[in-house]
Amino acid sequence: MIWIKLILSVILLGYLAWALDLGAILGLLKTADWSLVIAACLCLIIGQVFSAIRWAWLARGLGLTVSISKKVQLYFLGMFLSLFLPSIIGGDVARGWLLAKGKEKAGWLAAASVILERLNGVAGLAIVISFCMFFLEVPSLWIWLWNVGLLVGFIVIATTKLWWPKLQDSGRQGKLSGWKSLPLTSPEFATAWWRSIPVSLLFQALVVQSHVFLGLAVGLELSWFVYGFMVCLVALASALPLSFNGFGIREAGYVGIAVWFGASSEAAAAMASLWIVVLIIAAIPGGIVLWKLGGTKALKKDKA
Repeated sequence: MIWIKLILSVILLGYLAWALDLGAILGLLKTADWSLVIAACLCLIIGQVFSAIRWAWLARGLGLTVSISKKVQLYFLGMFLSLFLPSIIGGDVARGWLLAKGKEKAGWLAAASVILERLNGVAGLAIVISFCMFFLEVPSLWIWLWNVGLLVGFIVIATTKLWWPKLQDSGRQGKLSGWKSLPLTSPEFATAWWRSIPVSLLFQALVVQSHVFLGLAVGLELSWFVYGFMVCLVALASALPLSFNGFGIREAGYVGIAVWFGASSEAAAAMASLWIVVLIIAAIPGGIVLWKLGGTKALKKDKA
């Protein structure tokens, strides 16, 4: 499976290299305003801290008590591993496992906290896309379909007390039935979930603003609403397990959507290149955490 992902990433990146003017892209990168790149890094790092706080709230809502400072460390560790491991979920698995480490019967709770934190983030992405659509010239059918889907999703979440107990009663008991004990209908978790939605919106806004700074650095002239639509939609697409850590899909998405809104394809490609730089810089704290833990060998040994 990893080879299929690598091949798709190489094909997409290779096509972009063939179709775009690499000289123009390099020229934009050479003349980029690096103070704006630094501002983009700060936006992403601050956003990751807020995401870690969101994760802490959701975990506490499920009954796991861990200090926020440790959650922040594990979140940056997960970001680092997600960037450099051959799967965007690799970091999520690591931070979930480390969260449960040393706690009796905490495996399902830790796994659920990671998954639900991601779902809360997806809800934030969907809301930002919906909001930006109203300020853009996109087909009205797209707006209606997207918002109907968004409404259905929130109805499903709001009616958890109705369907979750029935789901818990279904199926057989066994080693893999620990998910049935998840307290998704508890008042504590409901409060944590809805309290986390504004944080998800803030995080997505910071990620969008980070891209705005990068676009300004290389002359990509688009409105904030186009950036919001582009960044959040591409984030959803690149999260699919189709390519190596989203490489290729992310860059092609940026270029395609930017061109669709009348912007320069080379400027979009330059912005996408700078985003990789920003991701690496923002992941450095996670690398430090991993080094303090003894590296991936120590993680594998402990897990075994």
